[in-house]
Amino acid sequence: MNRGRITIMALSVMGLFAVRHFETDLFYDPLKPFFNGAYKLEDLPEINRVKWVLNLLGRYFLNSILALFLLHTIFRKKTVVQFSATLHAILLGILLPTLILLLHVYVPGDYHALFYVRRFLIHPLLLLLLIPSFFITNSQKKP
Repeated sequence: MNRGRITIMALSVMGLFAVRHFETDLFYDPLKPFFNGAYKLEDLPEINRVKWVLNLLGRYFLNSILALFLLHTIFRKKTVVQFSATLHAILLGILLPTLILLLHVYVPGDYHALFYVRRFLIHPLLLLLLIPSFFITNSQKKP
């Protein structure tokens, strides 16, 4: 592996860490302090839903772009990036409406679904699933 690829991989990973580290400065998310507190005893905080959804989308796209750069650098296959981008888009199309629906129909004290759907959108968890799956797929194709 050459230095250029290692540099791009390192920058992509550092970018993902930076998004996580600076999340409170970069993105509006009133549910972060809510879920860090005694949320089972409280009602959801007041949320500017348009601002929140736009910030979720921004964070999702930033994480997705960094993840796609990383996948491209590791596997160097256009099909890997295309499949991953399609999967990211499908997942967003399913999870974002689900999150908005959960926000409307939540039961006070029962926030597990809302917590986990939100977490899947704001963290690059799909990347943790795709890297090993592509390694396994690529190793099985070799004789």
